[in-house]
Amino acid sequence: MKSDLIENLIVAHCSGDENKFQDAIETLAVDEEKKGNVILASKIRKAYVNKKKSTKATGEFSTSTASFSLQSMVPRDKDSLLELFEIVSPEISFSDVVLPESQRNIILQVIEEQKNAEKLLKNKMEPVNRLLLCGPPGCGKTITAYAIGHELGLPIAYVRLDGLVSSYLGQTSTNLRKVFDAVKNQRIILFLDEFDAIAKKRDDSNELGELKRVVTTLLQNFDNMPGNVMLIAATNHEHLLDPAIWRRFNVTVTLELPNSDQRKSLLEKWFEEYGLINACRLDYDVLSKISEGLNGAQIKEWAIATGKSYFMKGKIKQEDITGILIQQLAKFSGEGEEATKVISEMNSRGISTRQIGKALGIPNTTLDYQIKKYREKTKELNANE
Repeated sequence: MKSDLIENLIVAHCSGDENKFQDAIETLAVDEEKKGNVILASKIRKAYVNKKKSTKATGEFSTSTASFSLQSMVPRDKDSLLELFEIVSPEISFSDVVLPESQRNIILQVIEEQKNAEKLLKNKMEPVNRLLLCGPPGCGKTITAYAIGHELGLPIAYVRLDGLVSSYLGQTSTNLRKVFDAVKNQRIILFLDEFDAIAKKRDDSNELGELKRVVTTLLQNFDNMPGNVMLIAATNHEHLLDPAIWRRFNVTVTLELPNSDQRKSLLEKWFEEYGLINACRLDYDVLSKISEGLNGAQIKEWAIATGKSYFMKGKIKQEDITGILIQQLAKFSGEGEEATKVISEMNSRGISTRQIGKALGIPNTTLDYQIKKYREKTKELNANE
């Protein structure tokens, strides 16, 4: 290979001009063909095509000023060699996220401040750039973070805790510094999922001194984080967080399990997506009632399973949909104490044993007997505790 062609290739890559880089690749391939290295030329072209195809997966993004590759900046753990974060290109629109109005408005305010960051900074006002999302599993913390990234047109550096937390003394703190150093010059969202794993209270006597030092390192990096980086953290266990952590966030939003109206919205959205809206007459009030206590992820799984059943059988009824949910919640056992527990809970929410029996193909008298025995047993166990 000629040295000037390689030089042009490097210059084109560093310029961030994708068209220029593509031209340099083609020139290099043509030069190899002229020398009879047809196989090598083919490999060069194929490598570039594969790179283009994997751009979405590996995290190459375009900004308003230039195109640049973020994947090359991802640091690794010294010992395991695992990447400390992965670059994600979020495709989830905020309109796809179902949240209560008050929480939705808070998130929209954060998005608007980030969109108008330059104006705010010129007027000596800092836009919100540190957001803590709290709530039980499946309530939408990750999807909300991804939707924010999509609305802002920003890539997300999703921190991988399996690579970040090391068994070697001091390495976790070092890894944290690597993460913050890697993103500090980028316009990017740094997403710390399962945040409580690295931000626990330092007065917890069960924690090692190393993890307490990790919290100190985390606080230092928070304080030195530049405004071009937006940090979003998510936790299922906010009660475990160190008190000093809370002060580092501009905004905290607590997400909860979807209420009745939200469950209806999610069911309508996903049933439409999987072609079920016109499959049969659906009573969303009943469906919302029997799905009380489910998180968004569980409701989506229910919709997917229902869609599969409809497409395989060509038809579906309301009671079939109820039966699918009971099977899912009972871990597909269909019988035994787990199933009886699910049936009893549904019955307590106002779903008659006649409706449940129709869904499962079991006489309602049998269900009445099973529920009665289960409740008596549960009451007895509670009394003995």
